[in-house]
Amino acid sequence: MRLKLKPLKQQVIVITGADSGIGLATARLAVRNGARVVLNSRNPRALAAIAAQLRAEGGEVAWHACDVADTAAMRDLAEVAVNAFGRIDTWVNNAGVSIYGEIERTPVNDVRRLFETNYFGVVNGSLAALPHLRREGGALINLGSVLSTAAVPLQGHYAASKHAVKGFTDALRQELGHHGVPVAVTLIRPAAIDTPYTEHAHSHLDGADPEVPPPVYSPRVVARAILDCARRPQREVLVGGGARQMELMQEMSPRAYDAYVSSVAWEQQRAEPGTKRRNEALYAPSISGNERGDYSGHVMKTSAYTRTAQHPLQSLLTVGAIAAGAWWLSRSGVLGRVDESVRTRLTGRSAEDEGDATMARANRQMRHVLRHLASMGGKPVETLAPDEARRQPTPAEAVLALLRKHGKTVKPIPVARVVERTIPGPGGEIPVRVYVPHGDGPFPVIVYTHGGGWVIATNDTYDSSARALTDATQAIVVSVEYRKAPENKFPAAHEDAFAAYQWVLANARELGGDADRVAVAGESAGGNLALSTALLARDRGLPAPAHVLAVYPIADGHTDSPSYVENADAKPLNRPMMQWFLNHYLNTPAEADHPLISLVRADLRGLPPTTIITAEIDPLRSDGERLAERLRAAGVTVDYHTHDGVTHEFFGMGVVLGEARKAVKQAAAGLNAALKPQAVHA
Repeated sequence: MRLKLKPLKQQVIVITGADSGIGLATARLAVRNGARVVLNSRNPRALAAIAAQLRAEGGEVAWHACDVADTAAMRDLAEVAVNAFGRIDTWVNNAGVSIYGEIERTPVNDVRRLFETNYFGVVNGSLAALPHLRREGGALINLGSVLSTAAVPLQGHYAASKHAVKGFTDALRQELGHHGVPVAVTLIRPAAIDTPYTEHAHSHLDGADPEVPPPVYSPRVVARAILDCARRPQREVLVGGGARQMELMQEMSPRAYDAYVSSVAWEQQRAEPGTKRRNEALYAPSISGNERGDYSGHVMKTSAYTRTAQHPLQSLLTVGAIAAGAWWLSRSGVLGRVDESVRTRLTGRSAEDEGDATMARANRQMRHVLRHLASMGGKPVETLAPDEARRQPTPAEAVLALLRKHGKTVKPIPVARVVERTIPGPGGEIPVRVYVPHGDGPFPVIVYTHGGGWVIATNDTYDSSARALTDATQAIVVSVEYRKAPENKFPAAHEDAFAAYQWVLANARELGGDADRVAVAGESAGGNLALSTALLARDRGLPAPAHVLAVYPIADGHTDSPSYVENADAKPLNRPMMQWFLNHYLNTPAEADHPLISLVRADLRGLPPTTIITAEIDPLRSDGERLAERLRAAGVTVDYHTHDGVTHEFFGMGVVLGEARKAVKQAAAGLNAALKPQAVHA
């Protein structure tokens, strides 16, 4: 005999997790359909405010604040409902918490707390509701997730908890069916929903805020599905066509699904730090009280898939329409264009990208930057005169253009102040830009030299890198505008970099710095200058820098290493461009073997601890690898990091690249350890 449930206007509905998101949307919709509702969450203030709002709309509302992980408290919730309205017709186990982060990096205590809410909360709620639902019949509705059968990385523990909910719900339905108990047991499995889910998530992501991957649906879509199940018994409902697409991919080609989510879903779940509201609710009650989250993309307000799945006749008609539409698309040729558009939107990689060696290997964020750089109309540097090359669009400018395109305010990393000045050098005055951190000095000092192959670029081009280092190390950064080639050939840039280091040692106090805590750092050609400065300090009898940071340094004057071959045509740096730089800076081809150019051939003994950072898609990657090997062979402490999916120039792109933020943290770790007063003076 088919169980018949009451119309909503005759029902008493208990909803856990009702102070935000899906629970709040369900409560509001239930009241508007005439149901009496009992609200639950851990936040009494939020529940009182929501109850007052719903009563003002004419609703009959009771509430009880407790933790669903508390078995006795859930029995009390059931009693509150019965005392207020005489019975329970539908019980919705919606309360849940989330964790973002890699499985191995998540503390076990966090996982236990997650399961206490997501799994044991459902168990406790179900066991509290069943004695009351048995009396007159009713509906028990549990909230699972598409992730219970189609997991994604970075939400592994959440997926496991929802898999447990599915197993519990299915088994409970079977047992009640065996005994003929008049209770409809339903599992609702939503796709990505625009709720405060990410705001409340307990995050172990490195250098990113949690994000939901598209396609994203409104919580009202789930609320409508829940209330449909409250009046018509249904076994299981997937909410959102995106959920079914994930399941189909996982069922039909598990290996392809794993490969897809390992790359695409990884990027889609990581937002820029500071761009998302954060109010973690794993251990403490949430305080937002919002139905919607802060997802910035398109949010779908309906789901044709869910609607047709819940209504079989409508589903049959829709299938016919879909079949007819599919026939027309296949005949018209539109399908191929749509498929390509969808592929590009989901993966960030177009068919054209697949034929480009750089774009095919670059991660999603890096591809966005490279596309913007390409759209700015630059010419190959190696085909230009130096003056014209210096006017070409830069990767830093592409980052700014990308931000503006998405309507984001372009704000540099704040520092206390920036001072432009000059210092004496061997070829005249050297312009320097001094970045001073917030706080009280004396501060350590980092002498920083920018990239550009000793020919192009300025302190403006690398402003974001200098600011990132100032912020991450709380050190004064002195960025050196050394002389450029071909107007000033080798060793002009090297002598200017060394002169700046020498000046800082003598004048650190004037800057608010500590002369006993000075490091050198640089990118690309500047990475070469930083390590060369340490070599010159050793050979000329000056105190050694406390630390050397070399980011994708030029360490060999020859362009025949494995990474040069692999990345001969890479963007934004390639082998012809690098040879162009060398040709303009060196006086003769023989200088390519000079130890200040080919650092891998220098005597590296006695140098300070060094951090080397490289990029996968960079002709200079092998330079960094070999330099690290040679330094270790010389007895130098080396911390080496390489970053997959990014190109040369990525280090200063922290505002758009997660790998850049990670690299800055790695750089700061070595610098901070070396620049501690006790580390230097010990």
